[in-house]
Amino acid sequence: MWRSVYQARLIPQVSRGLVRSRPVSSRLGLPTLARFYNNGPTYRRFNNSYGGYNGGWSISRILLNRTSRNYLTFFLGGSVVFYVANLEEAPVTGRKRCIWIPRSLELKIGDYSYKSIMRESGRYILPESHPLTKKVENVFSRILEAAYKDPSVDKTLLDGINWQIHVVNDPKGPPNAFVLPGGKVFVYSSILPICKNDDGLATVLSHEFSHQLARHTAENLSKAPIYSMIGIVMYTITGVDVINNLLLDGLLRMPASRQMETEADYIGLMIMARACFNPDESIRLWKRMSEFEKSHHLGANGILEFLSTHPASDTRIQNMHKWLGKAKQIYEESDCSSIRGYYSGLKNSIFGNDKPEFQIVRF
Repeated sequence: MWRSVYQARLIPQVSRGLVRSRPVSSRLGLPTLARFYNNGPTYRRFNNSYGGYNGGWSISRILLNRTSRNYLTFFLGGSVVFYVANLEEAPVTGRKRCIWIPRSLELKIGDYSYKSIMRESGRYILPESHPLTKKVENVFSRILEAAYKDPSVDKTLLDGINWQIHVVNDPKGPPNAFVLPGGKVFVYSSILPICKNDDGLATVLSHEFSHQLARHTAENLSKAPIYSMIGIVMYTITGVDVINNLLLDGLLRMPASRQMETEADYIGLMIMARACFNPDESIRLWKRMSEFEKSHHLGANGILEFLSTHPASDTRIQNMHKWLGKAKQIYEESDCSSIRGYYSGLKNSIFGNDKPEFQIVRF
């Protein structure tokens, strides 16, 4: 959920000289008329640049030229081979996607992001010995253990990672949580009252953790050159940057981002169930999140979801209802009933039935 998505864009900047043409009349001599056709007619585009046929390349010229067609055929054929050779399956869902970005680059991006966040929010991070940090650490440890038990998860993404938990107690920070490539986990204390309990926190952490299990960062980076090439082709046709970017966002980038968010919801729900967290709480968590968004005029609803990187909370609640049967099956197969009964009885005897487990710490 939480708005952290890595994307790269390339906006081509094409500059053309200003060519002035005079009206053609019967009084023009043949050399003048020839010069007119050599230079070509010009027109002003919506982005205030001039265009026209000036001997440059275009889609039609490529298709009419035999050599260009051969190059285009080789390029498209090589692209298909490259795409198929780099197909990978996402864990749990089995969705196939092309990832050609090496893991080492993914980790470098995670390290760069970690240093940047620490410079900005390091002074707000609670110490490792703080009860809230320990609470988050315990919940995440169970999720990590459940991921190891899932046969569809690539264990090489988990081995050798230095997992670190950071609770950011920034009074001005929005409700947020994310897991960076390389194992750095960040939870902002403002999201803890929305989580309300361990199961709600597990919903959030398992979702963010699932982004790394599915390598969504690398998937986004792998798609960036494709978006750039499509943008260049569209620019040669329309010559309008703004409309091209809106079309790319609405038809490609945003739907792909929402697909990955939905996939992380599904993977996270199954992993939290395997970790013996109550999957029913995921629906209640998203209801609380929806109420928070509405009270603060946030979130994507209705037509706004079309241009949002994340599904609307109401959409996520509907999805959770559809997936709940599968999650409960995993929960039962993991023999969680006896564990949950003991844990719930112990917790209620100490804290009572309705008392939230999390509160924002103020200094």
